[in-house]
Amino acid sequence: MNLRRRTLRVTSLYWIVLTLALFWARCPFAQTLSDDTLPVWVYDADSFEFWRTPDGKMSGFYATLVSALNQKYGLHLELKPLSGPEIGARFNANDHGVYAGVLRTEARAHSKILSSQLFSNEVVAASPFMTVTTPDQLANTRVLFRQNDATLESVQKRYPDLTFRSLRLVSTSEEAFRLLAEHQADFYINDASEMENTQRYYLLSRPFPELRIPVVLGFSPDLKALREKVNTFLGEWYRSGEMRLALEESKRQYLLSRIAISAEEKAWLAHNRLQVWLPKNENFAPLIWKTGTDRHGTAIDMINDMRDLLGIPVEVHYVDRYFQAFSTQHWPVRLVNIAERSDVSRAAGRIGPEIAWHNAYYNRIEQPFLWDEETIRGQRVGVIAGSFSAQYLQNRFGNDVVVVARQRIKDLIDAIENNEIDFILGDLSSLESILRGNELFRGVLKVAGITRTEFIIGPWVDPQHPLFHLLTQVNRLSSFRTQLERHEDPSPLPSLTKNTFKFISVVLLIAALFSMGMLVMMRRHIKKNRLMNRNIVQALEKVNRAHDDETGCHIQRVAKYCGLMARGLHLPRKLIREIEHFASLHDVGKIAVPDRILRKQGPLTPQEFDEMKLHTMKGWMIIQGLGLGSVAENIIHYHHEKWDGSGYPEGLRGDNIPLEARILALADVYDALRQKRIYKPGFSHEAACEVILQGDGQHFDPQLITLFRQQHLQFKMIFDSLAD
Repeated sequence: MNLRRRTLRVTSLYWIVLTLALFWARCPFAQTLSDDTLPVWVYDADSFEFWRTPDGKMSGFYATLVSALNQKYGLHLELKPLSGPEIGARFNANDHGVYAGVLRTEARAHSKILSSQLFSNEVVAASPFMTVTTPDQLANTRVLFRQNDATLESVQKRYPDLTFRSLRLVSTSEEAFRLLAEHQADFYINDASEMENTQRYYLLSRPFPELRIPVVLGFSPDLKALREKVNTFLGEWYRSGEMRLALEESKRQYLLSRIAISAEEKAWLAHNRLQVWLPKNENFAPLIWKTGTDRHGTAIDMINDMRDLLGIPVEVHYVDRYFQAFSTQHWPVRLVNIAERSDVSRAAGRIGPEIAWHNAYYNRIEQPFLWDEETIRGQRVGVIAGSFSAQYLQNRFGNDVVVVARQRIKDLIDAIENNEIDFILGDLSSLESILRGNELFRGVLKVAGITRTEFIIGPWVDPQHPLFHLLTQVNRLSSFRTQLERHEDPSPLPSLTKNTFKFISVVLLIAALFSMGMLVMMRRHIKKNRLMNRNIVQALEKVNRAHDDETGCHIQRVAKYCGLMARGLHLPRKLIREIEHFASLHDVGKIAVPDRILRKQGPLTPQEFDEMKLHTMKGWMIIQGLGLGSVAENIIHYHHEKWDGSGYPEGLRGDNIPLEARILALADVYDALRQKRIYKPGFSHEAACEVILQGDGQHFDPQLITLFRQQHLQFKMIFDSLAD
């Protein structure tokens, strides 16, 4: 009997344990814990975000981020590379794991669990031979997008009227670049990280300047609790500067990983310095040009990359009268190589793309254009002594053109002004840099024509040089960096002709004397305006309070919250003062809302709510003409816009919403939640904070949410000290 009871107990215990085990195995949380690692799915395509070293080690930004998160929280995150279709299918199905490199869209913000922004990507267009500057220029082209990618959705949403001659979806970026090379498409459009391939030549265009796609992490539903930890960590990384350093170092290391230095090249570099010859005073844009004492261009970029990225010792020799020396010397490394198009011998040493080389003729506005360069015969043409232009005229026209040589461009401008020459011939970038900004003289000269296209320029290296293959790789890397990362430095103020300088000096003297007399008047006027603005704000506050019984201390508290956040963002003092000062006017438009709606006890009907929403527009119209400035107008007009674009009145999204309005939106919602209203009780501080944090990336700017996490106790103190 005892044996039977014991057997029954054992059998019952067995079935209980088995049932619990089966239940546990099906539980998502159990699945998370049963595996020692937590997968981080990452797109398996080389970029600074993720790549593999030759020995198979995973590197890149996400490798750095995962390592830092594991170290911080004791997690076991592990990168799991997948193809584009595979990672897209898993993400859409909410499969277990963290997803790296998710492009945040409005649809995903509502349906997926996303982190704060890591960084943002430009949307660019790659082509082997074409460039565009506006979306409209893509209308008659054949374009490629990668399937299962958010770029197409973002472009179509931002530019709904944009249509293409043809649109084709590809599985991978490699397929896209193959189709471009085979001339089966004109452009491949994707975010900038997809274009980071230095093994091919192509041109990058930026036709979508307003479009930047935030990059975030995605979480499967069972990992929702992990998002808050990750967001806290990302906030710390941003504030400490670690995020910027990690991104920069990942990009640098990725570019270096694209270059392979052979043992022979290393041996040569150990015993030699690379010698490079460049023009000293002539411009050959875009390879090299000079503004003031600074030199720019792809040749300079390449030298800097060799020195800074690879540590290659480069000795640069700047040569005066470069073209004359170039014709007689046999330099093995010519980063500025000039050749006739018919010279086929140049092809073997070409390490980068070549471009047609023109010089420009300038003459006076009232003189005719050079529709045919042959009509230059018999004219007086000014050139820089020893320049390419001088040699070009001599070789092409001989004695049929009177060549007048000067040492500087401004001497040529003086010569044409004094009727000593009929034309100036020179590099377009040199002449434009002198004339740019000189509106008085720009009204006198014009571009009259250009030289023929029988010359080409580009980088060239002797194929027998020990570093030929390495320099070819460096040129590709440098070209990529120049297109993707660098921006042209602003040109300095132009030089002036003597007569222009005298005229402007007199004008400046008169302006200076007049300005000194105005300063005292302006100071008095500013003080008077500040006092007037203060009186206007106070008057509007009183009217608003009289109209809305529930306003109470709400507007005072909101003003203090806004000042607190503006100081936390380290904004300029003037802007902080204006945000705090004008915050109290955010609901001034409710003056124009009927009492039957404003004081209604129950919920508003859709029609009533539509009328209530008009208070932003009405408030903005009320203060028009009062001279309160853009900060006040933006606060009143846009404080109900939402980060994800679902707000009103304009449906603005992200950074398109003025910062002062984003600050006001968060402050207003917090206080509205805390305050007791006709239609609801007041929330506790904790409950209000929970609602605010749930709006991260949807209602509110993620950067402000990070700041709110730090300041929420100060919000509570402000509310308690000014409670109604």
